[in-house]
Amino acid sequence: MSLGKRHIGRRVAGVGVAVALMMLGLAAPASAVVTITGLAPTSGPVDCVTVATGTGFKDFPAAQMDVDFTTAPAVVIPAADFAVIDDATLWVVVPAALVEGTSYTLRVTNPGNAPTGVTRVATFLATPGAGGCAPTITAFTPTCGLASSGVVITGTNLIDSGLVGGEVRFSPYAAAQIATHTVPDVDDVTSLSVLVPTGSGDGPIEVTTDVGSVFSTTSFLVPPPDCVPVGGTTHARSVSFKITKAGKASGAVKSTEDPAFTDCVAAVPVKIQRKTSSGWKTVGKATTNDSGSYSKKVKNPKGKQKFRALASKVSLGDPVTDVCSKAKSATRKV
Repeated sequence: MSLGKRHIGRRVAGVGVAVALMMLGLAAPASAVVTITGLAPTSGPVDCVTVATGTGFKDFPAAQMDVDFTTAPAVVIPAADFAVIDDATLWVVVPAALVEGTSYTLRVTNPGNAPTGVTRVATFLATPGAGGCAPTITAFTPTCGLASSGVVITGTNLIDSGLVGGEVRFSPYAAAQIATHTVPDVDDVTSLSVLVPTGSGDGPIEVTTDVGSVFSTTSFLVPPPDCVPVGGTTHARSVSFKITKAGKASGAVKSTEDPAFTDCVAAVPVKIQRKTSSGWKTVGKATTNDSGSYSKKVKNPKGKQKFRALASKVSLGDPVTDVCSKAKSATRKV
């Protein structure tokens, strides 16, 4: 279907929505016009995932939305190649039809702003190489652990063109060391949650997307030998997390050292956090028991939400003799 026909069909749908609202005596949404305030990265090749930020992306169903890169002629993005993450976030896969070396402007059109759409002033440059879309790893936590333990990797451009997290491998980087993503649909462009594969050894973590590969600058350690503490009297640990649709959160804090430093698992403050458009918001607090377990009932708003647990940094002794490092769980979606 041509861009013009798609726009006409969605404008008709928008009129239908407006008429229905008028018959019910309701006004159309005041925020129906999309705004786009940012685009990152601003350059890259085919299959790069660029993230538009703004407002109003959820004011109408995705089926009534057109996304394209404007030039002459406009390049329409198929519905399978863009995803509305939340009202302020839109992921878009760069199509093969873009001409290398040409700059484009992203346009989003829905019944609230048809036919002109909303465009961003800054442009996206189609490049033959990675451009600004190369994956990066800035950190991972915990830095040491056994097979099947969870690891959260942070960085940039970590999503594949399939709009899922990139491939993660641990040393020695064979097919058997491809990590399982804990919950694939909670991976983000800046964060991946994976499980350490069986047979992994000490070495950097590798992340591969359709744009390229990157290794972490530090090694993930698998005991034995002993996991080295973060530094001196600072002790590494991990926190697990699960949550039900009813909002019952639970998990456990564990030492990731060998032998385990158990003083860092009991009476630990744990924050239950929910992802919002402005970041992570603490929605509940718990304290672990002697074995490191915790539980807490939190409010779960309607619609799918992302949650995680955060074990706060703790100092032991007076004067301080040991420090228990902060730990962050994998993200869960309910």
